[in-house]
Amino acid sequence: MSVPPADRRTFPAERQAAISPSHAAFVARLAGLVRQGGTVLDASRDAGPYRPALLAAGLTVTGVALRDLATLPDRFDGLLCVDALADVAPQDWPAVAAGLAAVLNDQAPAYVTVKLPDAPPPRDQVRRWLTAAGFTLTDEADADRYWHLLLARTTDR
Repeated sequence: MSVPPADRRTFPAERQAAISPSHAAFVARLAGLVRQGGTVLDASRDAGPYRPALLAAGLTVTGVALRDLATLPDRFDGLLCVDALADVAPQDWPAVAAGLAAVLNDQAPAYVTVKLPDAPPPRDQVRRWLTAAGFTLTDEADADRYWHLLLARTTDR
């Protein structure tokens, strides 16, 4: 599946060489979905290559480790979580998914990746956990050895 770039904002050309085309496209799409001037929570393992695209789109970015989600006082307009779920044990996925959803405003988009061919939990199970946490899957793709998930926080609190 090819992933079209965002229509409102673009990923800075100087950063595209540092990451895969599929990551660049999904980050650009996330940036295009977050309200203008919004805040994005970056819970990625290595935010370095992705943060410039969000900042260039006029967004504010706050970084946090997954283990620290519960300490955040604010809710965010978007979420970026690249590579961080690789270290999450299957029995912890429901709590982590709920934690990710809890820090987002309603209708906020999220871009999450699962590295392949690592042995993540079965995809149907991951989809159920994300749905139970309050996410709707809006798009997905397998590319560049990743399962890319574009989500929306849809459950009212």
